[in-house]
Amino acid sequence: MKAHYLYFITLLFLLSTSVSFGQSIDVETEKFPGTKKLIVKSFNGCCAQKGFKAIYYFDSSGRTIKSSNFFKRQLRASYEYRYNEKGLLTEKIMVYDINNKSHKDTTKFVYAFDHKDRVIAKTKHFGNWSSIETYSDFDTLNNPTTVRHTFNKNTSIEKREYNSLGQQILNYRINEDTITSSEESKYNEYGDKVYSNIPTLLDKETGKMVMLIGGSRHSIVEKYDYTYDKLNRWTEKYVLFDNRKVLLEKRIYK
Repeated sequence: MKAHYLYFITLLFLLSTSVSFGQSIDVETEKFPGTKKLIVKSFNGCCAQKGFKAIYYFDSSGRTIKSSNFFKRQLRASYEYRYNEKGLLTEKIMVYDINNKSHKDTTKFVYAFDHKDRVIAKTKHFGNWSSIETYSDFDTLNNPTTVRHTFNKNTSIEKREYNSLGQQILNYRINEDTITSSEESKYNEYGDKVYSNIPTLLDKETGKMVMLIGGSRHSIVEKYDYTYDKLNRWTEKYVLFDNRKVLLEKRIYK
């Protein structure tokens, strides 16, 4: 039972990060100043298979204000995003869902700050559920090195380490004194991830990687290669593993 619980916690952790799984861009943290529209085409992975496309629309500050997901030209879902005066995401509104066309769903984000105006807590309200993240032990760049995650009376602790540029190079989750998930990361001169090692994906019983629903992970250790445009924005992303090079995504900036 405990093994299944730890697996579930690991799954939630990995699906909650945009590092290796899920949507192409992190709406909460990534900005694209000077870009009005971004088209992302995905080519490999469980739910990012060939035929999947996402379109993002940005305001004058480069923040995402709308997005739409397509599969083989069919619109699957559309979202709108709202921000507060600090530029923090406050609402993610699903305005279209192919599985429930009459339903609109809003996820709300509420923040708490310390005396230095740093976010020390974020509460996420979705449907009848809420999750809370609290941030502490800030480094010299004001990055939190300890994050406490609470959902449905379950709590886990995430530890983070950063490089001199504020990029996460190591993070791991602890639940009941057990490390349930971890990732080591490296970046290139453009700030894009070029290396990812998630050793906790190894199934000790089978000696194989745990296959996760909803992601595009191919190996425990992955390297990434990119093609860039004249503005040093990547337009193609490849994953390298087991002597293979596989195209993951293409980006078209408008």
